[in-house]
Amino acid sequence: MSSPTNFKLTHYLILALSCTLACNRKSEASIQAEEAAKSAEAKVVQLEQQLADAKAGKATGEDPETVQHLTRSQVKALERQVADAKKRAEIKKQEAITLAQAPAAKEEPKPVVVEVPPGTKLEIMLARELTTEKDQAGDAWEGTLAADVIQEGKLVWSAGSSARGVVTQSAAAGRLSNGQGALGIRLTELAGVGIDTDTHVVVATAKGERNAKFIGGGAALGALIGILADNRHKNDHALAGAALGAAAGTAAAAGTADTVIRIPAGKPIAFSLTAPERVTLRK
Repeated sequence: MSSPTNFKLTHYLILALSCTLACNRKSEASIQAEEAAKSAEAKVVQLEQQLADAKAGKATGEDPETVQHLTRSQVKALERQVADAKKRAEIKKQEAITLAQAPAAKEEPKPVVVEVPPGTKLEIMLARELTTEKDQAGDAWEGTLAADVIQEGKLVWSAGSSARGVVTQSAAAGRLSNGQGALGIRLTELAGVGIDTDTHVVVATAKGERNAKFIGGGAALGALIGILADNRHKNDHALAGAALGAAAGTAAAAGTADTVIRIPAGKPIAFSLTAPERVTLRK
């Protein structure tokens, strides 16, 4: 038969063990925060590798001068993306640490996580007009989401959500050695979340010809070189398997003879995700 003393000791041990398990139990919010922090850090690593490749000068083309210009611009854009990605990763890390230190609630609702697939359209309204006259490669731009994004019947991002991006290329028409120019922009952040999208590029000549295109994913630089540095294909040559298509409604009429290339703020630009994005919905 157990003595009262042994019974009390056993009772206290059980209570202590229960407390330890409760204190060490991670909340669902904490787990999701850790995953978000890991994802943000992985994007930093991915961008740093792209930057290293760009600096290594792996891009080639028939027009060395144009290739060199495009590569320098790509490096500046990636440097901006890496810096922004590191800031986001640090914020996510601190959020994860804070939640890990907080006591878990006895009953908390499980966070809803939705995976937004590649190809999802994100219509962005620029906060201001972007031009080759004022904006250079590596410069940041801001805007807002023009339309709700719905996935699996759930609202993932609401219209009006903040958007940020980077200028990937900026050369006035006639500036490049083959007489062309380009203004390219990429959406890199939506509602504080780093995302991967295609690149919106307006290619132009000093004669006023404008040709707006979307170039997908990591092949953006190779495709641009194919468009701008290969004179034999007249802007219609997509390289490296890039997803390249005309941006309907954004190309200006020929004959304007304006060397400044512009992307207006008055009309939404429909970027597309090039990689899946896991989003934790807020209750």
